[in-house]
Amino acid sequence: MSSQDYERVITQERKVLVTIKEHGEKLIPEFKKIMTLYIYEWSINLMKRYMTANSEITKNLDPQKLEEMKREFKGILETLPETTGKRLDDAQIWLHRYEIPDYELADLTYSYQLEKRSQKWINQAIRELIGLVGSLLIKYGFIEVENDYEWEMTTGNIPQYSYEFPSRGIEHHQALSKLMERYKNILIEYVYSSHNLLKAEEAKKSAEADEFHDQI
Repeated sequence: MSSQDYERVITQERKVLVTIKEHGEKLIPEFKKIMTLYIYEWSINLMKRYMTANSEITKNLDPQKLEEMKREFKGILETLPETTGKRLDDAQIWLHRYEIPDYELADLTYSYQLEKRSQKWINQAIRELIGLVGSLLIKYGFIEVENDYEWEMTTGNIPQYSYEFPSRGIEHHQALSKLMERYKNILIEYVYSSHNLLKAEEAKKSAEADEFHDQI
């Protein structure tokens, strides 16, 4: 192939990369919507579970304190879309926005590493968001972190859910899992297309060198 042929391949691969990045961007609003709904459902389930399992604490809670807790919980739910949206604005989550270093593209298994890093940051966001309810349950005596292994305290003294994310009785768990799978596939495509672009650019340079040599 001539250098012009490779230039056409490069142009095509750049278009592919643009399309992949656009697909990644389109998923972000979906993540914000579905994750909000998932955390909303989970929060309600969590409150019901702890209040039922600790019925004595519920009964002994001062009526005024109980009303305060209900108001605070309602506030968490009402502001959840905004809170989730801000948390998912974290640039660390969306790795399709970052240029991949050439040395990483030598090994296509880098797509696995990229997907795992993104999964880690998404999971971290979920754990922090449900931690808002955890803080409320701690405040009113329903959770003692040292005795409840579902929770652990972070460096900033913020509770973080430490178990696997629940799916039973939460309608939007499957939708969230499907979104994560779609984003994983986007990252795989991103790595492969970046690899193809790099190889085409290297091949073009080699072809240009050969063409220059033939002209001498």
